[in-house]
Formats: sequence, C-alpha cells, structure tokens
Amino acid sequence: MFSRVLFVFTLALILTGCNLSNIDGSGTAAAQAAATPTPIPTAQAAARPTYTVQRGTVETTLEFNGRWLPRDQTQLSFEVAGKIRSVNVRTGDTVRAGDILADYQIEDLEEQLASTELTLETARRNLENSDGGANEIEDAAYALASANLSLESAKNNVPAASSASRDIDTAERALEKAKRDYQEALGRPDSSASAVAGAEESIRSAENQLANAWSSYYSSGQSYNSYLEGIETAENNQVRAQQTYDDALTGAGVDASLIEAVRSAEMNVGNIREDIDRSTLIAPSDGVVLEVTIQPGSSVEAYVAVITIAIPDPKEAVVQLAFNDSQRLNVGMTGMCSPLNQPDLVVECVVRRIPLSSSDIDQTTRIAADFYTDEAELSALINVTMGLEIREDTLWLPPAALRTFQNRTFVVVETVEGQQVVDVTVGLQTDERVEILTGLAEGDVVVAP
Repeated sequence: MFSRVLFVFTLALILTGCNLSNIDGSGTAAAQAAATPTPIPTAQAAARPTYTVQRGTVETTLEFNGRWLPRDQTQLSFEVAGKIRSVNVRTGDTVRAGDILADYQIEDLEEQLASTELTLETARRNLENSDGGANEIEDAAYALASANLSLESAKNNVPAASSASRDIDTAERALEKAKRDYQEALGRPDSSASAVAGAEESIRSAENQLANAWSSYYSSGQSYNSYLEGIETAENNQVRAQQTYDDALTGAGVDASLIEAVRSAEMNVGNIREDIDRSTLIAPSDGVVLEVTIQPGSSVEAYVAVITIAIPDPKEAVVQLAFNDSQRLNVGMTGMCSPLNQPDLVVECVVRRIPLSSSDIDQTTRIAADFYTDEAELSALINVTMGLEIREDTLWLPPAALRTFQNRTFVVVETVEGQQVVDVTVGLQTDERVEILTGLAEGDVVVAP
C-alpha cells in the first residue's frame, strides 16, 4: 500500500517538472503561441516609358561607300589570246601615249616576220631583174614603201592628251558653287556688304574660268581634227602609190608569176605584222596606271581587260551598288561625302552617273565631290549619304512608340482622363523617325507598348 502511494507521488513530481521546463528557455508558451509571420513586400509594376510627339524633319537616305579614283579610265585588252612575255608597268606608273605596256610571247611571229620579209625582198629582186620596166617598177616600189611609212607615222603622231574637257567640268562645278555661296551670303542677315560683294566677284571669276576652259577645248579639238586629216591624207597617198606600183607591174609586161609572188609575200608580211600589233598592248594616251592584272607567263583571253590607265584628275567616288539601289538615285542629286578616315571632312557631292540598265557593261555609280587635291588620297574610301525623300516641319515619333494590329496602326496617349487609344496615319518612315500625318498633335505624350 505504502509503495503504491509512493509511486503515484513520484509520477506527479515528474509531470510537474516537464511543465516547468516548457516555461523556461526561449520564452513562455503564451508568447510562442502569440507569434505571427512577417509579410514579404510586393514590388510595384515599373512605369512604361513615354514618347512626346515632336515637330521636325523626317528624311530617308541611302548611305554607301566608294573608291576615290580618276574619272576618266580606260581598260585595255589584247585582241587575240596568248601568253604574256613581258609587263613593263606597275600600278601607279605614269605612261605616255604610244608606250608599250605589255606583250605576248611572239618569238615565233617575229621569226616568221623575218623569214617572210626575206621572201618579199627576194621576190621584189626577181621582179626588178626581169626584162623590161625594171627602173619604173623599182621607183614605184620605193614610192609605195615611202607612202606606207608616212601612213604609219601619221597614225602614231597622236596629239598629247588634252585636259580641256576636265577643265570645263571643274569650271562648271566651281561656278555652281560660287552661285550657291552667293545665295547663302544674300540669305544670311549677318552677312556684310563686303562678303556679298566678294561672293559676287567669285561668280564673275568662275565665269571667266569657264569661258577659258571652253576656248582651250575648241583649240584641242582643232588639233585632233588636224591629226585625223593627216591620217586621211597619208591613206590617200598610200592608195595612189599602190595603184602606181600595180600599173608599173602591168605595163612592164613581166611574168605574172613574179608579180603574184611579190603580192603574196607583201600580204604575208602585212598579216604577220597585224598579228604582232594585236599581241602588243600600247598606251592610247598619257595617264597613270590604276590596275595591272597580268604578269609574265599569264595566259590571257582576247578582249579581257588586263591593264587600266586613267587621266589623274579629276577624281570621283566610283561605287559598286546593287542595280536596284542605283535606280533610287538620279543624276544631279546632291548629298554629302567624307573620307572614311576623315569623318569631319564633309563636302557636298553630286550623282554624276548611274547605270541606265541592268545590262550595261559599266555598272558603276559615279559621285563627283569638291575635295581639294590633297584632301582625299587616291583609292581612299569615301562615305556617301544621299537624301532620297524629305519631309520638313512635320510631326514624328520613334518607331517604338507605334502599335499595330492587323491593318490598324494606333498609339496609347496619356490624357487628363487617363490613357486613350488613338488611331494614327503614318507617312515617311525611317529607322529612327516615323512621320505622323493624322491622329496626334505636337506635344502629345504616348505610352510605349
């Protein structure tokens, strides 16, 4: 009995100790029951950017690069196929009219020419030694040889290349610039009377330079006409000498086989000389070598350009544009040009030439610019920007401000009543600006999509 009471009492003490341990330590049971979790703050949605409708200029442009090269270029090619023996020029060399630029391996032709000329000499000697009319035939043969030499000399006496046409072009551009400068001086309120007078004097000076350029042009034209007349005279003399020679042979009553031998040998000599001429590349005028694409040992096809020469000035930007892009330009269209390595040097430039069709042999676009001689180096890359369409004093927004759905173009406008959806009509569009024709007013605030 006593032991049962003792067991109950001991159990009660143990339970009381457990309760006391719950109260000690980290806090009371009541405090733990009252604890609440801390709420996590929620981030507010970021405000969308806005755009303000502005008034200004919207312009579409075409930008491209070209090489600063001489305007007047000539691509030279052989008339027959062959293998190159020698190349006498390099890129950048200056050449004179008549210089031999390159030739084929024509040793065989040269040997044939020497042999055929010997045959011709023998045939003529046989003819001269035949009975009757020997002296008359010899005199006629000498006259014919002299006429042939005179004709060859007349053809080679090409007048020096004239710069008159280039001077006219330069003078015309200088006159146009002087007139623009004069109009700008008149339009500026701060222009002094002396500045306007100076601009007007520049116009008169440019007009005199243009008149002098035309005078030189006509003089050079007369020189070239004299050159053509000299060739025509020499050709007529050669024809008469040939006829005299033929008459001497016929009148002498010599053996027909001897006459035929001479004529056959003369024909062979002429044909071989023509082959040699076609196997030699001659400079047609004074100039500078722009490009050489051959070297000794190269095999060349007929009529494939192998050397390009040019008259050094004036120069222009020569551009290789896709045909469709070139047709977006017009001759006379003005823009701005700058050397790629000198972006701060910006001058006005004008489209001088575009391809007329996709089948044109020359597919280059040519841009004339007013760089001074030392401002843009030969072969420098020129950046060209041409304005295609322009809208001045018009409303515009950046493209990012517009929204589209099916065929509808609209924006969301901030108003005092809240945001409103407004349909708009757009006009000229570029990568940076879109012309707004209807729907908005200057200063309207548009919410980005």
